[in-house]
Amino acid sequence: MTRNRLSTLLRHLVLLLFMALSAMPLLWMFLMAFRTEGDAQRAPLGLPSPWTWQNMRTVLTSGSFGHAYGNSLLLCIVSVTVTLLIAAPAAFALARLKFKGSHILFLLFLLGMMIPVHVTMIPLNRLMGSGGLGLKGSLWALAGPYIGFALPITILILRNAFAAVPQDLLDASQLDGCSTWAVFRHIALPLARPSLATVIIFNFLTMWNEFAFALTLLGPKHHTLPLALSQFKGEHDIMITQVSAALSLVIIPLLFIYVLAQKHIIKGLTAGAVKG
Repeated sequence: MTRNRLSTLLRHLVLLLFMALSAMPLLWMFLMAFRTEGDAQRAPLGLPSPWTWQNMRTVLTSGSFGHAYGNSLLLCIVSVTVTLLIAAPAAFALARLKFKGSHILFLLFLLGMMIPVHVTMIPLNRLMGSGGLGLKGSLWALAGPYIGFALPITILILRNAFAAVPQDLLDASQLDGCSTWAVFRHIALPLARPSLATVIIFNFLTMWNEFAFALTLLGPKHHTLPLALSQFKGEHDIMITQVSAALSLVIIPLLFIYVLAQKHIIKGLTAGAVKG
């Protein structure tokens, strides 16, 4: 019994050590946001002396940062919503409806996960340009790539979740007169709620932090948050305190969402892994 307790205590100590090592960069960034630039240069690893809110005020009163915040929020909400509207019915059909070529179609979706994202930048640049769709430079030039690259992983997770729904429950609902659409809407979707939360959070965070496509396809009048952070870079150096303040404002909502939804993420990723 004592040996088991010592083993448990040792595991907890190791986990606490890894947690502390992982949290140190975030703690350093948050502290740096409340320091003056001179204080940060003198003692990079010290505590703020004095504490100041000036960096936060500078970031919040920056018009381009606030505009970029709104752009990122709008783009992520629209892209995640459209991704779910496409992926959820497709995943249910691939998991529950028997039709010719369904397995091949699912494999084609999975092939999208094997394509390196950045090799598509040149074709997308030409497609979105004036010789193609004419969307380059606008905010909506990012919506298509975001949705397209989010679909494979979203369909994979949701398909596993729908496949884990008991077949007897679906058969009983159809015997009660439910159509296939009603079964999907009223039975399958509520039972797949953890997986839905998982793909919403995963895709939102991915799109929120995306930089390469935004740099390539957006024009000077439209910025997202990753691009807006570059405005705090000076001609010869980086204003580390203002960058830390901006990053803190970006990360705090994400940390809050993740803490609230971490159980749903774990359940969603393991949905369909074990069947009774």
